[in-house]
Parts: sequence; structure tokens; C-alpha cells
Amino acid sequence: MTRLITVSGGKGGVGKTTVTSNLGYALSEFGIDAVVVDANLTNPNLGFHLGVPLYPVTLHDVLRDDAHITEATYVHNSGLRVVPAGISVDDLKDTSPERLKDVIHDTVGEPDIVLIDSAAGLGNEALNTLEASDELLLVTNPDLPSVTDALKTSSIAEEAGTHVLGTVLNRHSGQDHELTPEEVEDMVGHPVVSVVPEEDVVKQSITNKTTVLDHEPDHHVSHKFRGLAADIAGLDYEVPSRGMFQRFKDMLGLK
Repeated sequence: MTRLITVSGGKGGVGKTTVTSNLGYALSEFGIDAVVVDANLTNPNLGFHLGVPLYPVTLHDVLRDDAHITEATYVHNSGLRVVPAGISVDDLKDTSPERLKDVIHDTVGEPDIVLIDSAAGLGNEALNTLEASDELLLVTNPDLPSVTDALKTSSIAEEAGTHVLGTVLNRHSGQDHELTPEEVEDMVGHPVVSVVPEEDVVKQSITNKTTVLDHEPDHHVSHKFRGLAADIAGLDYEVPSRGMFQRFKDMLGLK
């Protein structure tokens, strides 16, 4: 049975799209039939992260009932299937986010996992995304506003009967002013299932319109996403440890 997993956290800018694109890519590497859906109807970015921002048919067309979701599904060179949203202002006209649950459920029976990249905040778009999914993967940063918004999202998901898989603590640098993974767990009430460090390689991959796993396959951030994908899919994967020499190279920005 297809698993419908929303990737959300409430606050904008925490890295939901980065997590969605890299997690989807990693699942495809493992041979999992995965689909990523850009449900951020107002400010979609998933297409940019995967190198193809412009598509002839998008989720907006599906929500306007001008196309079926299969017509808005494209295959990335990794094998990952992508349902993008339209980036034009005109795409916002006559678009009904209330239909999101119905159109996403049209994918049920085919893929193993559907990852839904949620809009920021807790408005109509985000709430409809939560209602369309069975599970929620929270994404937050190690600061109080981000974690507070993640807690709100978690609470709303639980009220809707959506199972919370856990929290991805993204953009973690380990500085003294940051919340620790343990503090985030205590505040949100769900385990931190992955800690993704703040690294320039993430920004570089976005600039190059691709995932970290494609940009730097052997980078420890890529292995972090593979580890998260394996946990979600129930696979065995051991994230390679970073030796002292590799940490030194990371500090110098060397490959």
C-alpha cells in the first residue's frame, strides 16, 4: 500500500523542499518507487531543486480539473517521479487546494511512497496537505521559532489522525546558541530521526539545480539523507563515519 508522507514544519525556510528532494532521490537510489509532490501552491520550489522548474502540465492544472495527476507526473533522471506545481502567478487562479486530498489519492496503488512538500505556515494549503497524508515528517532548525512552529504542526497533525514519523533537525552547526537534538525532542515530543548539518554543499547543490546526492554523492550530508531514507523504508544502511582527516577537509572546503 502506498504511503503518503507530508514533509512539513510550519515555519518557512527550514529546508522542507531540500529534505523532500534529497529524501526522494535517496529512496530512488534504494530502488523504492517514490513520487515527490510540490504542494506549495503559492511559492513552489521543488522544480528548481530538481533542475526542471518549467513543466507543461502541473499540479495546478490537476487542481483546476484540467488534467489528471498522471499527466502532471514526470520522471527525473534518477528515476524519481515528480509532480511539480506551476510557478506563474496565473497558476493561482481558480486553483482549489481543497481537492488536494482527492488528486493525491489518485496515485495510490502505484508508488511505494509519495512525499508531499508542504507549504509554509498553517494556512489552508498546509492544512489540506496534512489531511491528504497518512504520515508526517517534521523539519525544523535548531532555534526556538522553528521548533515552536514544528510543535504546532505536530499538534494539528495528531488531531487529524496523521502519524508523526519524527523530526529532521536541519541546518545544525552545533554552536552554543543552538537548541540541541535532545532539547528539540523534549519540546516537540517526537524523536529527532536525523540531524542534517549546515554545509555549503547544500547551497551549492541548490544553485546547481540538483540534489546533494547528485552533486556530491559521497559527502556526509548525502549519507545522512540515505540513512533517513533507509529508516523510513525499513532498510539497513550504515552511515559512514567521518574520520579526522575528512573533517579537516570539510573545514577547508576540500573534496
